[in-house]
Amino acid sequence: MAASSSEADTATSRTTAGGSALPGPPPPTPSNHHAAPSSAAAGGTTDAALSAFLHRLLLSSPAPQLRSPLAARSQASPSPPPLVSLESPDQRALRDAADVGYFHLAGHGLPSELPSSALAELSQLDASTRLESNLRTLGFSEEEGGEQDVDGGGADNPAVVFDACEGDMDALPAAAEYARRMRDVGMRVVALLSGCPDTGFREEPFAEGRRKPRCLLWASRVSTADTALPALGKAKAYPYVVALHCQWEASGQEEAPPSWVMNDGGEWTAVGARDGVILVTIGDIAQVWSNGKLKKVRGMARPTSAAPMETQHGETDRLSLTVLITLSLDNIISPLVPLSNAAGEGREDEANGAGADDEDGWRFHSFLLEDYAWRVYNQRLQFKDPLVRYRI
Repeated sequence: MAASSSEADTATSRTTAGGSALPGPPPPTPSNHHAAPSSAAAGGTTDAALSAFLHRLLLSSPAPQLRSPLAARSQASPSPPPLVSLESPDQRALRDAADVGYFHLAGHGLPSELPSSALAELSQLDASTRLESNLRTLGFSEEEGGEQDVDGGGADNPAVVFDACEGDMDALPAAAEYARRMRDVGMRVVALLSGCPDTGFREEPFAEGRRKPRCLLWASRVSTADTALPALGKAKAYPYVVALHCQWEASGQEEAPPSWVMNDGGEWTAVGARDGVILVTIGDIAQVWSNGKLKKVRGMARPTSAAPMETQHGETDRLSLTVLITLSLDNIISPLVPLSNAAGEGREDEANGAGADDEDGWRFHSFLLEDYAWRVYNQRLQFKDPLVRYRI
């Protein structure tokens, strides 16, 4: 014991004199550590058994099905929406339409052959020559139009846009007649929504010259491959009050194809077709006018099929027509529901735990349509509600 104590004292003195202790050898690593032969043999047996088990598991288990977030947020089975008739409107059907943001319209009086005639005229236009004209019609300059396709059309952009109220469709008599008749139907729909006691605007927004409506004829080219969900970011949009889309545009088909709409929650929904009806979608302007009582559709209806047209490259695309009832860009958009009614409804919603209004019952700030329209035209609607920044 004495000798050991002396050796320890000597080692301590050497360490103190040197200022630091020399590090010991490093621990053994896997590369220089070798198992005993018996251990290696046991490990090899275990690895072989594990490999055989995994092989049997892969053969007996089906491959996992991965779903994209877009597919997970869609309802692929077409279902017919609420049916509303202009000849005898039903208040319950209107309330159902207000809850989803779209509906089928019957009793509109549109001749069944008119959409096909309009499509035949518009399919002869060279969309690549109308890019600047499209932007001017929408109220944008070429610099403001955002990123565009070089051909002026394609899935990213409308093929053509006309202002049916400005008389720039004189060379297209069938298309002009189609736009005029659809404008009349659209104005009747707006009046119908205005008179709905539960979910309407509580006043007619275009009555007595309060506002001047605009009617845009929006022709969209859809690739022949677009039979599933529309691609992300591949649909231009524009703010509107209501939009009207004929689902029987494709002549020669026994059954009208369904259409895709993106609901207020950002989900794609397949909307089944009915014979001879118009698909009406409720827009963002209408939702603000109703102080949030009406649900809206983000963007416009996207057909899963439409009438073919020959492009300048020899390819066959499909052309779809939508008529928008909207406003000039210098308008201020704000709720039209009377303040007293909105305040009462806001307090009732708060009592039910759904209060998101300010103290006066308003659910949206007022905003200039020009700024909002530019944002909607250039924003990907799937990822964010464009009205979110104006909500109270």
